[in-house]
Amino acid sequence: MKNWKAVARLATATAFIAVTTAAHAASPYGNWLRPSTGGEIRAFKCGGGLGLKVTKSSKSSNVGQTIMCGAKSKGNGRYEGNIKNLDDGQTYSGIVQVNGNALKLSGCVLGGIICKTDTWKRK
Repeated sequence: MKNWKAVARLATATAFIAVTTAAHAASPYGNWLRPSTGGEIRAFKCGGGLGLKVTKSSKSSNVGQTIMCGAKSKGNGRYEGNIKNLDDGQTYSGIVQVNGNALKLSGCVLGGIICKTDTWKRK
């Protein structure tokens, strides 16, 4: 009987670790680096959802700007909301997809017909 309890505790602990690791891997929160430009953003809770703020940019006027706030979780590391493009000042329908240490950020127009996507790396 003692061995059964030990096995049950080990199985429970293993399941807990697997679930918490998977949840952490899909978390968008923290700092992200855009390899192509060296830009950086911080993902944080904002307006009841996900927010993104520029923390480093080649354009000093972009630093400190929130480009997304209130993006809603759709499950499996996917968030949807509006995102501001600092290059043209326009706001687009945005999708954030987190996959481990990669964050894919897409901005779309015309109902998702035309999209621009960039992949950021966890810092």
